[in-house]
Amino acid sequence: MKIKVNGQQYLVEQKGSGQPTWLLLHGFMGSHADFGQVTAGLTGQVLTVDLLGHGQTTASHDPWDYDLAQQAADLAAILAQLEITHVNLVGYSMGGRLALGFALGYPELVGKLFLESSTAGIADDHQRRQRVEKDELQARQLERELFTKFIAHWENLPLFASQRQLPEEQQAAIRTQRLAQDPLALAASLRGMGTGAMPNFWDRLGGLTCPITLIAGELDQKFQRITAKMAELIPDAKRVVVTGAGHNVHQEQPAAYLRILKGEQ
Repeated sequence: MKIKVNGQQYLVEQKGSGQPTWLLLHGFMGSHADFGQVTAGLTGQVLTVDLLGHGQTTASHDPWDYDLAQQAADLAAILAQLEITHVNLVGYSMGGRLALGFALGYPELVGKLFLESSTAGIADDHQRRQRVEKDELQARQLERELFTKFIAHWENLPLFASQRQLPEEQQAAIRTQRLAQDPLALAASLRGMGTGAMPNFWDRLGGLTCPITLIAGELDQKFQRITAKMAELIPDAKRVVVTGAGHNVHQEQPAAYLRILKGEQ
């Protein structure tokens, strides 16, 4: 279904019924379909969304539309239209950063929070400026280079090396989804809600009160370190490192990921 909020048309897929209600948020260049191997095993109502600039949701080219607080407000408005007052919130990478901002801004709407390969931002001013510059460079590449060249570069980042072990059919499906995106919308997304533009939430982690699970892949050393640091600051946080997975745990180890969501691991 399409839901209009704040002048944007969001694609929302709604499956199942009853409780609990799940809301799953994909990463950069992803879509609502990313969690397909996981959602089939969840009980209750499951919502997956194409985030702004991705999939079948409005492909805005204005970075201001991608402000994290505004996107969190859009999600809250979507839930209000659907008359949903409580969700188990799951976010991967970019979607995890949005999920964290949503949980901090709308704690009354979040029952449980699952953050996969995500961060609380960049606390150091110098490092944040460096990341803004990196995000800007990638945005310019999206605007000026062949999109296929950018995709090839993205797929060869060390962060995604473990995805080369996925079945060829699955790799092809991921690549097809990436190629279907609007590169100018992706550029705006990087400028508006890239890691450099994300607010620094590190000093607010101690205020989170819902049950929180932090997920990282065994092969993703960077986000193992980040989630370990986050776990030290979040009261009663649970942290799970998934064997045989890299950055994208739900694609690489969907069965283990599902057990984590269901509280079985």
